[in-house]
Amino acid sequence: MSNTVRLEIDGMGIVFFSAKTMEYVEPGTDFFANEFDAPQQIAAHIRKGDITAFCTGSGGTFDLHFFTGYPAPDIMEQFPISIRLGLDVRGGTVQFCDLFWLMKWNTDFPPEQVISLEDGFYEITVCTRMPESGYWGDNQTIYIYFAKVDKMPELTWTGVPYLFTEE
Repeated sequence: MSNTVRLEIDGMGIVFFSAKTMEYVEPGTDFFANEFDAPQQIAAHIRKGDITAFCTGSGGTFDLHFFTGYPAPDIMEQFPISIRLGLDVRGGTVQFCDLFWLMKWNTDFPPEQVISLEDGFYEITVCTRMPESGYWGDNQTIYIYFAKVDKMPELTWTGVPYLFTEE
């Protein structure tokens, strides 16, 4: 898999999930307010792997580059701000969206916001750097690597994963 998608968001984060994994959520419900608003709620879902997310630090325009495996050392050097997440993929697809999309649950996504992945558990490496403009979310590049693993990765997040620095 090597694929690039431009995603514009109003919220401060990007979310990933498999519709099949999350089929217990009633369409139209406010999943954000009910289950994904407090840092502890987000961390619990991230550790479980049914839905995962990271904070971008701002809304904006993001160029998401999707790959399988792990980033090479030179990529990690060029994009030094990174986090590790996990995800339980079922139904052969992963959907991604603006955090605010969760306010009215709907799994009918535009095709460009759905990627195909074999069912199973994945360790996800997400890496980025400050855009040349000096503003988070300003045509920011984010590399996202999906590495299939035998079991759900043991994650220790106690709050929201941040994919930005305060500098």
